[in-house]
Amino acid sequence: MSAVVREVSNPTEDEMNTWAKLLAEAFNYQFFGSGLAGDKSLQEPILKAHMTAAIVKGEGEIHVAELPGVGVAGVAVWFGPGHKFLASEEQHKAGWDQVLERLPQQYQEWWDTLLKDYDALAERSLGPGVKLGSYHLQLIGTAPEHQKKGVATALMRYAEAKAHAAKVPSCLETVGPTNVKIYKSLGYEVAGSGPLKAAPPHEGSFEMFVFVKHTEKDDFKP
Repeated sequence: MSAVVREVSNPTEDEMNTWAKLLAEAFNYQFFGSGLAGDKSLQEPILKAHMTAAIVKGEGEIHVAELPGVGVAGVAVWFGPGHKFLASEEQHKAGWDQVLERLPQQYQEWWDTLLKDYDALAERSLGPGVKLGSYHLQLIGTAPEHQKKGVATALMRYAEAKAHAAKVPSCLETVGPTNVKIYKSLGYEVAGSGPLKAAPPHEGSFEMFVFVKHTEKDDFKP
């Protein structure tokens, strides 16, 4: 079965809720779990907030991958050249701020710091303005029962083809050795890495990696 990918510009509320659940399941309800104070009831809302931020003003894109006889098996959120996640007030108010309001103050402050620090890491790693001028992967996930079927790869290739057509690079940030290995296998290069502060009440930090793929090159082939 080959996944077919399409961009969705005007999803229904039911579709958004279904895809948020799919993403939460893909992350085993542990997407930045410590940053959500371990509250699993916030998993679907924060993942949905990524999608609503992308489409509220058309500053990002939602891509879905469908399998024959199954329907949507994977979802990705990208921001194209000239746009970034949570770069506008409208994006913040489309769900993100409402999720953070449900967290204790120390976690709200941690998220504000994390977003600034990880953006600064990307700027240092890629070079000033490169992320803003690229296709940037914000979020991707495949339903657990359909993983290792090429769904995520199809989602990546679809966006990379768009980046190539726009003659811009593709970039992303990730954590953990498994994810680092996966993106390297997809042809991404480590542009840099650095420590980011762990969520409260934990001390210390975690390592975030910044990846780039030179989809802007004339000889690039998705």
